[in-house]
Amino acid sequence: MKKKTVWLKIRFRWLGAAAALLALSIACMVLRDLRSEPLWSCAEFFLTLAALMALLTTLRRLYAGLYHPLDYLQEAVDAWQEDSGMESLLLEEENQSDEVRAVARSVYTQLARTSQKVYQIRTDVRRQTEQTVRRELAEEIGRNALPQVLPDYPSRENFYTCGLLSPGNDASCCFYDYFYIDPGLLCVSIGQVPGGGVSEALYMVVAQTTVRSRLRQGRSLAETMADVNAQLYDLGSRQSFNVLVGTLNTSDGRFHYINAGQALPLLMRNESRCEWLEAPVYAPLGINESVTYQTMDLRLKQGDRLLFHTSGLGRTEDGQGKAFGEQELRSVLNLSVHKELEPEGMLSFLQAEAAAFCVREQDRLGYAALLLEFRKGDKELAHCEVPSQPAYAREVAAFLKKQFTDNGISPRSCARAALIVDELFALCCRRAGGGMVMVECGIAPDAQMVNIRMTAPLGGVSPLENNSDCPSAEAAEFVCSQADYVTFKTCENDSGRDTLTVVCFLE
Repeated sequence: MKKKTVWLKIRFRWLGAAAALLALSIACMVLRDLRSEPLWSCAEFFLTLAALMALLTTLRRLYAGLYHPLDYLQEAVDAWQEDSGMESLLLEEENQSDEVRAVARSVYTQLARTSQKVYQIRTDVRRQTEQTVRRELAEEIGRNALPQVLPDYPSRENFYTCGLLSPGNDASCCFYDYFYIDPGLLCVSIGQVPGGGVSEALYMVVAQTTVRSRLRQGRSLAETMADVNAQLYDLGSRQSFNVLVGTLNTSDGRFHYINAGQALPLLMRNESRCEWLEAPVYAPLGINESVTYQTMDLRLKQGDRLLFHTSGLGRTEDGQGKAFGEQELRSVLNLSVHKELEPEGMLSFLQAEAAAFCVREQDRLGYAALLLEFRKGDKELAHCEVPSQPAYAREVAAFLKKQFTDNGISPRSCARAALIVDELFALCCRRAGGGMVMVECGIAPDAQMVNIRMTAPLGGVSPLENNSDCPSAEAAEFVCSQADYVTFKTCENDSGRDTLTVVCFLE
């Protein structure tokens, strides 16, 4: 290495010597002009010739020792491919200087770093592409497993159910399902499998299909869960199937369910606050073969709603790390604005609130939600809900007529009660000025008394009081004089809906 460096220094000294001889030749030319002697002319000629020879020799040596290696390096770089070896860029000739080899080494190092970066970028892109493809395929499998349109059985009028899947950045496969076991028995289920890959999605579909087949074979809910748990455990996949499965008797509202590793469901009694259903949560299916499942029972009444959701909804966090959790979720559902929404609107409202709660998009978690509403009224107690507009008085009258007919009450016996309800509905429409009016009709077991209750946003003031216009005052006087008992109760929560109750004895 030292030898090659000395040779390069010698070449530059040759160049310096040639420059000195050339300068001396020029000086001789000047002196010749001044003295005009032949001796100076001859010296000038030889010095110039020596300078040119030294200059040519130096340039040749510089070309061979510096320019030619660099030109070779440039051609090697231009012809280099990513899959080529880096050794092709190194100059291995013995007569190259340290400086030229240092340039080659520098180029080698930079290209090696660039090649490594390109390889890493390609690896990351390939991995992200594979993950995206697997996630999209898993989501497609999950969407294909969503429930289809229910058969048009007569019991369809007794309930309403809907669900949604909200995608997130976590790795989990969520689902919801509902189907008829028989024309009078509905099954609903919701759950998730940790991990968002194709294998987890297929595992979810297998488990979901197994639950369907076992229930349709006539097995009880507890037997079904035990059978599915044993079958998934025997697979040996070491995956868990977190699921809540319930059955609804569409005729009487009896709901039976088993919770295996899912979040607690929420129950909203008709126009009341949402509360958690405190019940045992068993181990997820497929984890432990020796689990004994017990069925929980619940009786739904007309207007009651059950909300089921997977854990991703409750674990959604805000910017400070606070989880959406039980308290935040329940407070959102207890807002008065959502109680007048249809089931789909309620789920959309909940989804929007959860999305607004989560500040950063990368922190959003995926989840599934399912809403079940029981709509069948009891023989003695039923209700209807209509907009607070006089045009809907006919719907209220038709509802009362059906309720009286179902309980065997003649039109003559209930004529007075029907008139009272008609006047009372008109008063509520004038006072409410928008929103919905819920009319409840309760018949005593002996069919001797009817209890009418109207719930509407009345501003905390009874429509039977403070009526300045004559028609309203006359209607209020008629209701007070004809009803046997009248009470008014202002709103006790944030729903903004007051309640007016009227009792009439049937003739």
